[in-house]
Order: sequence, then structure tokens, then C-alpha cells
Amino acid sequence: MRRRSRVSAKRGELILTSLVDIALSLVIAFIVSMPLFFETGIFVSAPGIARAGKSEQGTDIKANIFVTNDGRILLNEAQVSYDNLAQLLPKLLSRSVERKVVVAAGDKVKYNRVMKVLDIAKQAGAADLALLRKKKVK
Repeated sequence: MRRRSRVSAKRGELILTSLVDIALSLVIAFIVSMPLFFETGIFVSAPGIARAGKSEQGTDIKANIFVTNDGRILLNEAQVSYDNLAQLLPKLLSRSVERKVVVAAGDKVKYNRVMKVLDIAKQAGAADLALLRKKKVK
């Protein structure tokens, strides 16, 4: 009679086949679910700045917001507060065809102020948000 050879794990050794399967399935799950974690709902189009100011009809009302270094907010070159911005921006966007908001900031403005302005604009009904970055002049 022939002897059958059995392949079995010796005592104290790990069987890595099932661990590799589990690790691979976890990696795939993380790759699939990562876009869901980083979805914020605020989409900013930086390359489209050249088109942000142009309108096909030429009479579209624009909402230009500038955050100064000292914290002031200028809506179409008129100074407003955060509360006034939340009240005036929906009225301005309701008359606009494209509902586009262009936000610019000084070079020393903290990001939380810019993000607060972007959030107010999105809640006011802005369809497109654009960040305008000014080049430093040497």
C-alpha cells in the first residue's frame, strides 16, 4: 500500500492564504469607498477662471467676492459683513443667468475665512464657484 502524504501546517505556523485574501478584500473595499469619504459638495473650478467673468449674453450679473487681509468682505467692491453677504447673495444670484461666484482673497487671508465665504455662496444657490488667485508681483 502506498502512503499518502498529507500537507498540513505544523504546530505554531500560520496559514497565510486566508490572511492574504482578507487583506486584499480590505484594500479593494478602501479603494472603492475612499471617494465617498472625501466628497464635500463644494466644487471649485480653478482652471475655468478665464471663463468665469465672460458671459454668452454679456449682461449676466456677476458676484465677485474679495476677502481682504484684514478680514473685510467686498461684494462687487462694496463692503459687507458675513450676515449681509448671506442676505444679499441669494438676491444677486436670483437675477443671474449662470449663478457664478468668483472668490478672491488677499495673500495673508486664512483659509477658514475663504471656506466660510464659499459655504455661504453655495448655500445661497451658486451653481459654479471659482477661486481667483492673484500672481505675486516681484
